[in-house]
Amino acid sequence: MNDLGEGRRNEEFELFDQLYARLRRFAAVVADLDVDPDDLVHDALAATLGRCALSDLDDPSAYLKRSILNASSNHRRRRATARRFLPHLAGPTVTVDDYPSDLSVIDRLAPTDRAVIFLADVEGLGHAAIAQELGLSAAAVRKRASRARARLRRELGGTEPARDNEPRVDLVEHDVSRTGED
Repeated sequence: MNDLGEGRRNEEFELFDQLYARLRRFAAVVADLDVDPDDLVHDALAATLGRCALSDLDDPSAYLKRSILNASSNHRRRRATARRFLPHLAGPTVTVDDYPSDLSVIDRLAPTDRAVIFLADVEGLGHAAIAQELGLSAAAVRKRASRARARLRRELGGTEPARDNEPRVDLVEHDVSRTGED
């Protein structure tokens, strides 16, 4: 970005300022709990600016979201590889979640599934818009959303909705304030 003129550099900063809050929110959703969303946004931005200016992209938001999703998926794969080999290097350890939460169920979804659920249920995007944002087909988005919602319902103890014209319940309406006292 050093070869950009002062005016164009300011345009780039303004464009990033407009995108940052939504990109950070997106990164917080698709990242595992041990990954800082700001790191994902920073890495995506640095990689993108190494190739071209943001204003040169047709849809900088979609491009950066896809880059964030890829970085999150790469982190998850590296962590899975480490978990697979770590028991051979160290003795067995047992960890217990002191504060179990319904959010831990969401964290068990793949980053792409979390991204689809977030964009659909929180951002309110349709399947076609999500497909464009994530570089998937609309059919793949529908399939991922359906399977992710079914898994969340199963793991949260909900029931599968009837197939007739019953409205679905959005995940954002899920009551996470339960104390466990029934």
